[in-house]
Amino acid sequence: MPSDTHTETVVRRFRESDFEVTSVVADPADAQQVLYGTVTRNGVLVGSYYCTDRIRQSGWRAVTAHGEHLTFGDEPVELTYDGDAVFLLMKNAESPA
Repeated sequence: MPSDTHTETVVRRFRESDFEVTSVVADPADAQQVLYGTVTRNGVLVGSYYCTDRIRQSGWRAVTAHGEHLTFGDEPVELTYDGDAVFLLMKNAESPA
């Protein structure tokens, strides 16, 4: 691909119960690579997620609304798919504080 070619990006949204998921997607007509996204609940930010390996579209991490990675022990949780990150953020928001 020539260096002066720009990849199209679009924003996609869907609702699940009280949650809204917003994703930024590169190359929507072909590769459909999710770059990052956010999860809100009733209009309030729950967290965001991003891909650590854009080439393979794997290695997803979730970040809380307070700016902290969701962790297991001391390590950030590394998820296989973007949907896993969305699910984890939604479940984390539903759990009691």
